[in-house]
Amino acid sequence: MKPFTTFLLFSVVALAPALAQTTIDAKEIIAKINRKEAITLQNTTIIGDLDLTSLANRKEVRDGGLGSQENYLSTVDVSLSFKNCTFRGKVLGYRTEDQDKKLLRTNNIVYNTDFTESVTMEGCQFEDDAAFKYSHFDQRAIFTDNTFRREALFKYSKFRNAATFSGSTFRGYADFKYTQFDESSAFQSARFERYADFKYTKFDEGVDFQKANFSGNADFKYTNFPRGTKFDDARFNGSTDFKYTKLDGRKFAPNGRY
Repeated sequence: MKPFTTFLLFSVVALAPALAQTTIDAKEIIAKINRKEAITLQNTTIIGDLDLTSLANRKEVRDGGLGSQENYLSTVDVSLSFKNCTFRGKVLGYRTEDQDKKLLRTNNIVYNTDFTESVTMEGCQFEDDAAFKYSHFDQRAIFTDNTFRREALFKYSKFRNAATFSGSTFRGYADFKYTQFDESSAFQSARFERYADFKYTKFDEGVDFQKANFSGNADFKYTNFPRGTKFDDARFNGSTDFKYTKLDGRKFAPNGRY
């Protein structure tokens, strides 16, 4: 029995570090990014809000407009890779704060995040909001096979390289309004269970919506699709709006929906 007991003891000791690595505090990830360390996590649960708007390189930026709104920009300048991870808190590439409210005037402080290296979030569970409003993604962005349980906010985001959300499920509001895709993009087999907002979205290259499923409202009003766009076997089970939508310059709606 003694050899077996010794073996068992060593096995537990050897497994302890591996077990400890299955959970990580979001602040530890932020600390690594601030040290310019690439993030590669798999089968990991992230505890707390992953606030990417408060990095050490955050700086104030000006948009050239009138008014007193303050804008701050953080830049993630290392690659991010999360595979089969669970985000228990919010994932923030965008947030606002109310500075003051006087005589119906509200001044917001806006915090944004840009990404200069590749971003991979694959097979992940987002249990709270995922906010990337106004974010710029300079390299390839992979958001495949994820589940967004609450809001997925990509409004005004810009994808400079290829981007894919194929196989992902959006259980809350999927906001891609005014989003810009400079290269190829894909939502193949994606599931939109509530509101899919692609109003005014700009696709410079063909986008793939093959086998996508829209259970709630699907809004593509004013969207211009270039040649090569695919909606084969896409299903629309809720209301749709394809008013003023065009494909290669011509009036368009899949299956004659308007």
